[in-house]
This record gives sequence, C-alpha cells and structure tokens, in this order.
Amino acid sequence: MNQTQNREVFSKEDLVSTYLSSEAVEDGFLFDLDLVVKQSPLGKFVLQYITTNLLAKGYWNTDRTINIPNLRDLLEQSLRVFRKKPSDDYFVSGVIELPSGSKQKIFIAQNESSRYTVMLPEDY
Repeated sequence: MNQTQNREVFSKEDLVSTYLSSEAVEDGFLFDLDLVVKQSPLGKFVLQYITTNLLAKGYWNTDRTINIPNLRDLLEQSLRVFRKKPSDDYFVSGVIELPSGSKQKIFIAQNESSRYTVMLPEDY
C-alpha cells in the first residue's frame, strides 16, 4: 500500500455496534433538515442534521413545529461558521446568537453521509 492510499482504522470485525444518523432521527436526537430545506438541482444542502438539543434553544414553536424564521437564522449563522472550516477538515466550531439573544458555541461535524451535523458541544 503506498502512502497516498487511505487506510481504515478499524476493520468490520473490530466494531461492536454502529448507530446511524437515521436511527438518531427516529430516536428524536437529530432533526433531518431535508424535511424542510428545499434541495437545489446543483446538489444537496451541505448541512443535513441539527440536534434536537440545539433546536430546544428557541427553534421550536409551542406546538412542537419548527419556527421557520428562527431556523433560517440558525442555518445562516451555521453556514458562516461552516465557511471557516479548512477544506481538508471534517469539523469546525464557532459561536452563534440564539433567538434569546445569548451567545452559544456550536460544533459542526461531518457525519456518515459526508454531509454535516450542527450540534451543541455536549452533543458531540
């Protein structure tokens, strides 16, 4: 194997279990942005999931539907953070302003789909 080839850290027999993002959506830990973000003919939106813990910081309406104006603001702020990510990295962090006006650190990490999940630090 030459040095430019990727090498897997773990083989399949080393894995005890896996927990996919789709399972986390079913369990209520992640919100799938594909449900509310219109897809472009140019490709899928780079952000795929937001943790429900982050959404609980002012992005749900009282009837547990998404507050679309607040979500739009969260996505715009998250994309500003995301643009600071080095092109060869899979993780970035930054600070956003919540609907309450308080500042909040967020993490954005690549998931198994090669798209990204926005989360609170404690969700990482």
